[in-house]
Amino acid sequence: MRRRQLLQLLPASAMAAAMALAGSNALAGPGRVRFLAVADTGSGNSHQRAVGVQMAAVHRQRPVDLVVLGGDNIYPSGDMALINATFLRPYAELLAARVPFHAVLGNHDIRTANGDPQVAYRPFGMRGRYYNLRRGDLELFMLDTNGNADWAGQLRWLRSVLGSSTAPWKVVVGHHPIYSSGYYGNDTNLRGKIGSLLQRHGVQLYINGHEHNYERSRPIDGITYLVVGGGGASLRPILPTDQSARAISTYSFAEIEAGPKELTVAAWDSKGQLIDRAVIARR
Repeated sequence: MRRRQLLQLLPASAMAAAMALAGSNALAGPGRVRFLAVADTGSGNSHQRAVGVQMAAVHRQRPVDLVVLGGDNIYPSGDMALINATFLRPYAELLAARVPFHAVLGNHDIRTANGDPQVAYRPFGMRGRYYNLRRGDLELFMLDTNGNADWAGQLRWLRSVLGSSTAPWKVVVGHHPIYSSGYYGNDTNLRGKIGSLLQRHGVQLYINGHEHNYERSRPIDGITYLVVGGGGASLRPILPTDQSARAISTYSFAEIEAGPKELTVAAWDSKGQLIDRAVIARR
């Protein structure tokens, strides 16, 4: 039976048991960077708002430096008329605390004016359709993984910025998965475009959405693949495979801290329960 058929038969799962609270209450030290990552957020529904409440709770306990939005920021078609319900209201506390957001475009976002209004919207923190930003020991490389992206120009840029980066931690963010055990599965086309670049330049983490669930892969050629698509859109079931280290269909987000020797990933559901924790060592 095909994966999509199997997934359609599985019920959405939720985390039943609480786990120990992760992290400290201290501010990140010199060079350390703490950020939140979430995708497929722009539903404007109670699930998105519940995730937003828990994101703000994490920031109150362990202040974060930024929030990464992994695309599909406004459903169903990227219409900026819905910005209040899909962004300003769910993340009001984080925005009031002046936590910067940095987004990438998802496939729903480009349905209105090819996503240009979102690129121009300053609170989304997009410095272009693809861009990079350095914070302490971390450098983020934010991609447009849509089929109509300027792939020739983007790949030239990515080779250049990855090759010149001196950051101990290199994290790439795109909307679409490269490795996934969810509805869409592994994307050999996207892997063919950027997989070898990520390996060659020592990228440790790839973050994406598109799959409406949470999944952390086992390291694949030195790279961990993190799906954070539980931000508010209707959940889809997930069928773990051998490449999965943790896979669960629940509304959720990730808290990531980059330190001198390791990168820590913790994932939280919309009720504030810890659903995953892992440590990624320096390559």
